[in-house]
Amino acid sequence: MYLDEVADEIRPGDVLLFRGAFLHSRLIQRFTRSVYSHVGIIHRPTTAGIETLDVLEAKEGSGVQSFPLARYLERGDLVDWFRMTDDNIDRDAVVRWAWERRGARYASWRQFGRSFFYLPLCELLRLDTKIDRDRWFCSFFVSEALAAGGWQPAADDFLEHHQTDPGAVARFTCLQRMGPLKLRKVKQHGT
Repeated sequence: MYLDEVADEIRPGDVLLFRGAFLHSRLIQRFTRSVYSHVGIIHRPTTAGIETLDVLEAKEGSGVQSFPLARYLERGDLVDWFRMTDDNIDRDAVVRWAWERRGARYASWRQFGRSFFYLPLCELLRLDTKIDRDRWFCSFFVSEALAAGGWQPAADDFLEHHQTDPGAVARFTCLQRMGPLKLRKVKQHGT
């Protein structure tokens, strides 16, 4: 679906999932057994009277940031829009929580290892664990933001936020996949 046709329907707190073509994206997809490699939250900031569609995200190399959605689409990223369907979730609280974390650092590789390997083993053995809640990776960030807005998964479907991956976020029952977004190609006129 073309972004210009659905932009007015995309609301703050909706979620975007990315299917990357770069090597690190493909490694994440293979490791997590998901078609998705990245996830972010929509917000609509207004600057100088102009509203934009931006993505609040935790991104390797830059930490928690806000980035224009159109730039991802311009460079050819495959982006699926997921609408938040649970009216009990406070969209403003989701976005506010995410916005307040701008500038926070990205999770270390050690934190990834702890989240996906060490922690499940410790939980199985009922050993104490620690999570660095000042550093984020994308799915941990989005899961925590949704929880800040009041989202609670069903007890039998619960994953600790620090153990979610982009594919798990795509299966959250509070989200509905609307489809892939793309930009309309502009025809170039010759001279």
